Amino acid sequence: MLGEEARANEAGNASAGDLSLVRLLAFARRLQNTASFEELLTAALAEVQRATGYRHAWLMVKDDESDQRLRLIDVSGGQRSSIWEVAPVLEVKGDAFLETLLASDGPVVIEDARTDPRTNKDMVERLQNRTLINIPMMLLDAPFGMFGVGTFGEEGCRAPSSAEVDYLSGMASQLSVAASRLRWQEGKARHDRERQQIEARLAQVQKLESLGLLAGGIAHDFNNLLTIIISNATFAKERIEDDRAQADVDQVLQASARARALTHQLLAVSRTQGLSLQPLDVNDVLRRLLQMMHRLLPETIAVDFIQGRGLPMVEGDASQLEQVFMNLLINARDAMPDGGKITMETEQVLVNGHYHETHPWAKPGRYVLVTVTDNGTGMERAVLDRIFEPFFTTKGPKAGTGLGLAVAYGIVRQHDGMLHCYSELGVGTSFKVYLSAAQRMASSVGTKLKPTVSPGDARVLIAEDDDAVRAVVTRILERGGYRVKGVASGDAACRTVVEEAFDVVLMDVVMPGLSCRETVQRIRAARPTLPILLSSGYTAGEAVSELVRTTGLEILRKPFDPDQLLLAVQTALRLSRSLAPASSSSVPAPNSSVPAPAPSAPRAEPEPPPESGQSPRRV
Repeated sequence: MLGEEARANEAGNASAGDLSLVRLLAFARRLQNTASFEELLTAALAEVQRATGYRHAWLMVKDDESDQRLRLIDVSGGQRSSIWEVAPVLEVKGDAFLETLLASDGPVVIEDARTDPRTNKDMVERLQNRTLINIPMMLLDAPFGMFGVGTFGEEGCRAPSSAEVDYLSGMASQLSVAASRLRWQEGKARHDRERQQIEARLAQVQKLESLGLLAGGIAHDFNNLLTIIISNATFAKERIEDDRAQADVDQVLQASARARALTHQLLAVSRTQGLSLQPLDVNDVLRRLLQMMHRLLPETIAVDFIQGRGLPMVEGDASQLEQVFMNLLINARDAMPDGGKITMETEQVLVNGHYHETHPWAKPGRYVLVTVTDNGTGMERAVLDRIFEPFFTTKGPKAGTGLGLAVAYGIVRQHDGMLHCYSELGVGTSFKVYLSAAQRMASSVGTKLKPTVSPGDARVLIAEDDDAVRAVVTRILERGGYRVKGVASGDAACRTVVEEAFDVVLMDVVMPGLSCRETVQRIRAARPTLPILLSSGYTAGEAVSELVRTTGLEILRKPFDPDQLLLAVQTALRLSRSLAPASSSSVPAPNSSVPAPAPSAPRAEPEPPPESGQSPRRV
């Protein structure tokens, strides 16, 4: 009889085990179809109620392996709102119950949470916990979360049987697999979104770069044409005695001046506009601008200027930066047709590597940040994505050129800064201008000469590939008393300065053949004391600011009028003669032996920016 009873018990246990295995397999199949943690927990709670009768279940996970916090993913049952309010995140360190749970590879059962020494009594009191059954969810032999069931309040305490604990452990294993799948899908979706955002930003930057190159290319040809127009109109005006004809020529010159201003805007878009850099106090620049802007801003718009204290200097072109902030103020004015408030604030911030990781547009460094905020109409996302495109405007065909923000973007980038915009439709817009803080104060460059134009007697070599521009420049200089020879390339200029003696070289920055930098190096190697004056209408492919900084050369911007050209040549000659040693001639004889120029001193590397912190810090 005893043998038969034992065999019956074994058969019953085997039958129960087989039944549990079948149910777990069915449960696992249901989990395969879940697409969210909410669906996952709904399926788990239904199975818990069928198998054990418990009415509450929850899932908590760690965000990564090193995290010491458990984040509530979801909870089912009557205590859902209370648990979300009290325990959305649990700190593991210092919590005896959680430390025990995550250190264990098996279930942890608390029969009565009110009396068990491992539980947090304050939380138990707030949630009215009774029995707690928590099973670690394992991923590659490491716990990454827990699956829990239990009782609350008037349900009282109900300890699970060993069979129920075993079954809940089997459920936790299946939930681990399903939860890992969902977390992987969430991570993939997040990375896909981030990749799409980065690709969209990259496409936007590439679009702006392409449009900038196009604008600059147009400005190059346009400036050459304007040089010819302005110079020949000036020649014509000198010979015309009829007043009406004089007025017509004046109209041509005025239109040329407006066209020159337009090319300056196009060059700012392409970030090739020439800059006159000097140490600037941003607060001073903004104060002067706001005094002038009172005439452009209606009385219905108030301006609040919050000045940061102890700001470092920035190295910039004051007139160009004024253009940036004037465009931003005008943009804010147009966004508030019924009036409103503009707030300008300056501060020093530090952008570090961690901030760059979440804001790809940001470059690490120390900046003076100028924020221009309005409470106007704001912009929708589709508009916000295009605001820095040249010629894009929402103001209608006759209300604006669409160059204002594109020009501001180009100028800020040319200053090695950043311009970022945030806007909400119906709330307002905020522009943030980041200007690099100066690493050092600029040294004195001496008194600027402002001589009057007077006839010259020197010999000038003109290197200019545009035949019409070379002809008009030759005519201007010959009228000024100079002896002139023209060539069409850098290679020809290098050969000519070896064969003949000149007092000054006037050279276009962009020519076929040798680059401007290499041409300058070869001329200096052949004639170390020969002054070189650069001329530029557009500089794609040549970093003019860097070229001017490393060579110390002056640059004459196209388009220029005859007086500007004569003055630039005369100034270059005066400076050259004032610096030439008394014992030697400023122009060596042709084919004379000339020592090679001494190598320039090594340039100091800038101090790398700090890398600590999570966001731009006010300094």
